[in-house]
Amino acid sequence: MKLRETLNLPLSARAAAEMYADPEYTEIRRRTLGAAQAKSTLEGDPAGSFTVRTELSMPTDRVPDMVRPFVGSSVTIREEQSWSAPEQDGSRRGTMHLDVVGTPAGLTATLRLTPTGESTSTVEIDGDLVAKVPLLGPRLEKAAIPYVSTVLRAEERSASTYLESTTR
Repeated sequence: MKLRETLNLPLSARAAAEMYADPEYTEIRRRTLGAAQAKSTLEGDPAGSFTVRTELSMPTDRVPDMVRPFVGSSVTIREEQSWSAPEQDGSRRGTMHLDVVGTPAGLTATLRLTPTGESTSTVEIDGDLVAKVPLLGPRLEKAAIPYVSTVLRAEERSASTYLESTTR
């Protein structure tokens, strides 16, 4: 099922790339999402192309009832974001792969980080949410879209918290 989101970040495109690569941002995301655990690894450098792999242990108390039998009381989400080197204007292209460990569900998306001002940027997410469950897959996808969107949009709050923590 198609998923499109636009995130508005209170950071320049350059600062947003640095944020994604910063382990402190992983901890901020953990707190924002209410995850029990979070860890990330960085490959490359945010001055050029880089990849961030994040693993979050999330409670499932907010997932739709229809989805809960497939995930239990918590899930581990593995996310990989790969970003290109910046273009002349600071924008970047990327990909995101998100897997819900132990389930047949995942998200594959293209990303576009674009400067919108001196100290603001947007991230456009254009992806496909897939639940590979015979007969129920499309219904599960439809039920999960609002939850996944909420998780993705939490990045706006996390970015604001990150900005506050780095300007103190």
